[in-house]
Amino acid sequence: MNNPQLDNCPSCGALYLRDQIDCCLNCYQANEAAFKKVDVFLKNPDHRNASIEDVHAFTDVSINKIAEFLREGRIIASDYPNLGYPCAHCGERINRQMLCEACHRAFKQEVNAIMSEAESAESVDKRRAASAQYWKMKK
Repeated sequence: MNNPQLDNCPSCGALYLRDQIDCCLNCYQANEAAFKKVDVFLKNPDHRNASIEDVHAFTDVSINKIAEFLREGRIIASDYPNLGYPCAHCGERINRQMLCEACHRAFKQEVNAIMSEAESAESVDKRRAASAQYWKMKK
């Protein structure tokens, strides 16, 4: 078992002993109460087609908190066809992760391009270092 560590709550800043949960007890209880509100609302068959804005309007739980529940898998988005949250980059409605497929693909391509540039620059530096070593040794 992990040794508990003293930490600041990411939500309210209060000191707490980080053991099993990632926030203080008060914030954890508030999160659980918010989740229960959302869960009860969504379990009503009349609300199966509710959007994230509808859930927010009826439960007073923030859209970011509802999106967090979806990302964590606490709410299964596939069970609710209109429930989604905006992509962190372009704003398109998505049901999982942080980025839509198009933004994820573009991000991945940019990272690969940067990595290949870094690798080619590193190989050039190695060749220069090797040739400089050769000339130093030859003299």
